[in-house]
Amino acid sequence: MAIRYARSHAHFEGRCAVEEALALVEFLRRHPRGKVALAKCTSLHAALLQVILAMRPTVTSLPADPLLAALIGAAVTPDLIPA
Repeated sequence: MAIRYARSHAHFEGRCAVEEALALVEFLRRHPRGKVALAKCTSLHAALLQVILAMRPTVTSLPADPLLAALIGAAVTPDLIPA
């Protein structure tokens, strides 16, 4: 799996595909204050971005790739990314 789940974090690593979406929804339902770390994410399916936008977890880090970070950063609202 491209998403590794820890206590309260979902760590996206590598290519994150649509097949990961349901597990992410379930994780965020079980952990309402769950956080998402995208630092090691190299690609993100739109379904996963939609889950993030709908469930509004805190995004603790954006991808290292500048283009992917800009696209995701533009989609998530500022209150999702801590200062």
